[in-house]
Amino acid sequence: MTASPEGKWSVTLDLFKSGGGEDSAMELEVPFLGRLPFDPGIVRGGDDGVHRIVAEPEGETARSFSKVVEEILLSLEKGDTHQVKIT
Repeated sequence: MTASPEGKWSVTLDLFKSGGGEDSAMELEVPFLGRLPFDPGIVRGGDDGVHRIVAEPEGETARSFSKVVEEILLSLEKGDTHQVKIT
């Protein structure tokens, strides 16, 4: 998860170690869908009743979520199915 407050930084700050999602996806043999920014605006949107993605459809958060959704849709179109066995 990365942080770029209000999308105003030209660089991002990794809140957690970088690459963990990719490593986990590889280990579990499932596709890595993408990165989502840490966005305090999502919390405010929940409090205000207007989701950040709806309020700012061209914003960094909306673009990141859209990329993840695109990856899911592509996977579904290809008929890819992945099951994770939890023991």
